Order: sequence, then C-alpha cells, then structure tokens
Amino acid sequence: MAASIFIAGTGQHSGKTLVSLGLVAALTRRGYRVHYMKPVGQRAIRVGADIVDEDVALINDVFDLPTPPKAGNPITIPSGYTRQFLLGAADSEPLMDDICDSFAVIAKGADIVIVEGTGHAGVGSVLGLDNARVARELGCQAIIVTGGGIGRPIDDFSLNGRCFEAEGVPVLGIISNKVQESKLEYVSEPLRVWFERRQLRLLGIIPYQPVLAEITLGQIAREIGAEVISGREHMDIKIRESIIGAAFPHRLIDLFQPGVLVIMPGDRDDLVLAVFSSYCGVCNEPQGGAAVCLTSGLLPSENILRIVRAGQMPVIAAEEGTFKLASQISDLVAKIMPNDEKKLELAEEIVDKHVDIAAIEQAIFAD
Repeated sequence: MAASIFIAGTGQHSGKTLVSLGLVAALTRRGYRVHYMKPVGQRAIRVGADIVDEDVALINDVFDLPTPPKAGNPITIPSGYTRQFLLGAADSEPLMDDICDSFAVIAKGADIVIVEGTGHAGVGSVLGLDNARVARELGCQAIIVTGGGIGRPIDDFSLNGRCFEAEGVPVLGIISNKVQESKLEYVSEPLRVWFERRQLRLLGIIPYQPVLAEITLGQIAREIGAEVISGREHMDIKIRESIIGAAFPHRLIDLFQPGVLVIMPGDRDDLVLAVFSSYCGVCNEPQGGAAVCLTSGLLPSENILRIVRAGQMPVIAAEEGTFKLASQISDLVAKIMPNDEKKLELAEEIVDKHVDIAAIEQAIFAD
C-alpha cells in the first residue's frame, strides 16, 4: 500500500506546489515510485478531453507520470459552482467518494503519493471537502507549509494545525517558506525550538527566491487574453510584482519601477501619462522594464495612445475589471509554468537542499 503525504498550506501562495514538485523530484531520485494528485482544484485547464487543475497538468507533464489527469484532480471548482451547490442542497458525500476512488487509481503502482491541498486548512469547508477532512479520508500524514519569519509561521501553524488535529490527521512536519536568505540562521533556531517542544519536526526552511515570483509580460497577456497595445518587442520583460494604479499620479511615479506591472482603468489619462513619464526616465530597459495593464475594456484618448506607442512603453489591455484582473495576475505571478525550465530546476534544487528528505522518508515508513 502506498504511503501518502498531504501537502497543506496556511494560505494562498504559501508554496504548496513548490514543495510538492520538489518532493516528487527528490523522492523519485531516491528510487521511489512517486505519484501526485490534487483532489480539489480551482484553476482548471484542458488536458486532452479532460478539464483538470493546472498543477496536476504541470507535475504530470514534468515527471511524465503514468496516472490519468482526471484521477489526479477529480473535483474542480469553477466560478459559480459553490452557489449552485448550496442552493441545490447537494450532498458532498458523492464528491468525497470521487476523491477516494481517484486516490485508489493514483496510488496503484506507487510507493508514495503526494497529495496537494488547496489554500489553507479550511478551504473547501463549504462543500464538506476541507483539506483536513480530505487528508483524513485518504489516510495521509500532513506536511504544513507556512510563510517566513518567526511569529508568522508559528501563528499560521497554530491556526491550521488544529484543523488537522481535530480530524486526527498526523502532522509529519512543518516547512517554512519564503524566508529572506539573510535571515535563515536568525529564524532557524527559535523555530526549531518552538516546534520540537511540541514534538513536531521543522523539516525545512526555504529561502525566498525572487526568480520564482517572476513571469514575463507575454505570459500574462496570453493567460488573461489581453491585447498588446504598445511595446510588442518588450513582451519578454520579467514581471515580479503587480500593483493597482489607484494612487495620485505623483505617487504612482514612485511605484512604477522595473519589474512592476501597473493595473489600472484604461480611461485614466492622467495615470497613463504619469507612468509613461516614469518609464521614459528609468524603466526603458529590454529586460528590466515596467509595464501597464489597462482594464475594463477601456483605452486612453487617441492623443495619449499616440504618445505611448511612440515611446514603446509595454501596454496590454483586457476586458475584465481592475480588481478581478489584479487577482488573476497575482495568481499568475506566483505560479510555475510548464515551460519555465529555470523555475522548475530551481524548485527541485531548493527543496532538495533545504528540506530534510531523509527525515520524511524515515517518518512515512516508520511503521
């Protein structure tokens, strides 16, 4: 029977996929047959005839796993599904049955199954499919991935760990992610002491890697279905941060730095001119530039567009509203794409280097 590890986060973008990907790689290199699943997905894409979570598509593709994509992600939550579920007074038990049946398919022929959760421990509660319950039903031990620092990992674990404790799910250990490299030694000992006093393992402290938070402007444009308005030759610039352009023009000039994507309504001529002036001053670099995403299907006046196009400032435009696009783009900036070879290599490397794989092996095969 395959051992199973549930990779749980304490919030969105905590690093669950990074850890899952790194563990699949590290354990495979050690000779184990490792399979992967994400029972409840949110960001779905088409893989052949199936609609599955993009993380399943990513890891299946990277490691050429033999498992069916749909079994890897039996439940997806499209927009509006939760409301329909509640209003229909639907029963969640058939959904849990689907997850358990899919797990049986994924576990076949495997020594270890990595099961990735969705969001924090309570995500999915509205459907009766919260992470802690799913982990219990699948017989998993949990690894909880927290953020960086000292107080934050402890606070986040204290909240999320209780959900798994209430369901009787053993917590195999904790991994603190996105710790500033200069702070690794500073935070490691107090964290280790706190968790060991509670008979818990601090399995690793992963340093923050800025390259993992980067995505090209061209990738963003493709993912959100945006039109390129200006600066087509600069679609390969790296975006590491997205901000909403809601400040006064003089404040926005200070925020518009290399690697920043400003998301703003397309009819704000004053803000467009403000960022353009900043772009011409400090950001007009092929690989280090900044960019603009215009929202709500709106564009500046023709005179403003003429100035922007003449200066070749990278500008894309989309139909969605500002805040919805900001949320979508924020998700993208934190994601690893299948063609991001540099990110994939780095993810495997840092997990292998900074996570105690031997302790995980020992713990899951202790019996």
